[in-house]
Amino acid sequence: MAEADADADAASVNSDSSRVALGYDATIRWLEQILLTCHPTNRANIEAGISNAQRGQGPALFDMIIHDHGPGGSESEDGIILELR
Repeated sequence: MAEADADADAASVNSDSSRVALGYDATIRWLEQILLTCHPTNRANIEAGISNAQRGQGPALFDMIIHDHGPGGSESEDGIILELR
């Protein structure tokens, strides 16, 4: 696989549909998969995230991606610029 170009852009043409597709249902499925292989010391945190998502609380997967890759996020230096439309 080729290495990603620096300063790559990832544009979401319809961020509203992305927000729905990566909402709480997707968050629950994603966290349930993580729960299968996570370290035992992290299980309580993952279970709490699942519980919150089931109640429609806390960040959804869409929010996590935007937060992590946005300015000041933990992945902000990856060179990916998110443009929401």
